[in-house]
Amino acid sequence: MSRILAARRLAPVLVAWGIGPSVSHQFEIEAKRDGAKAIEAEHMLLALAAGPGGDVAKLLGEAGLDYHRLAAALRDERRRTLAFAGMKVPDTKLVATTELDGSLTFGTSAKAAIRRALVGARHERHRRHLRSTDLLAGILDAELGTVPRALAISGIDRAEMASRAWGFKG
Repeated sequence: MSRILAARRLAPVLVAWGIGPSVSHQFEIEAKRDGAKAIEAEHMLLALAAGPGGDVAKLLGEAGLDYHRLAAALRDERRRTLAFAGMKVPDTKLVATTELDGSLTFGTSAKAAIRRALVGARHERHRRHLRSTDLLAGILDAELGTVPRALAISGIDRAEMASRAWGFKG
């Protein structure tokens, strides 16, 4: 996991772990929509939230989160972070988008989330099969970064939601 992986090369591995191909492809779509050069944890979270129904949607819904609320929280986090640094949010019309046909790599926060999900799934439940709720928990277990800041801004108890994701019996 420590080397940079292209999303298309990792997609079959995620599918084997129980993460559907449409979700793993959605990681890349969310990152490209954001104009990112790599897939980060926030893109993975948005992709998981975009999936209709399912275990992740149920957990997020219980916390009052859906795709649109998460996207708004992430935009607010970006605006606040840039304002703290004395910068303005760039006009979205001026931001260059990422090529749609090129494959992106996983960034540091995404790789760390996958690593946490794998370790948690193996140690907490003594199994090797990764579920979407494990990936959600791996994303939510981050103490620092964009996702924890965005959830804090939204008033979401990230640690409690991660605990529920780890213990989810679906």
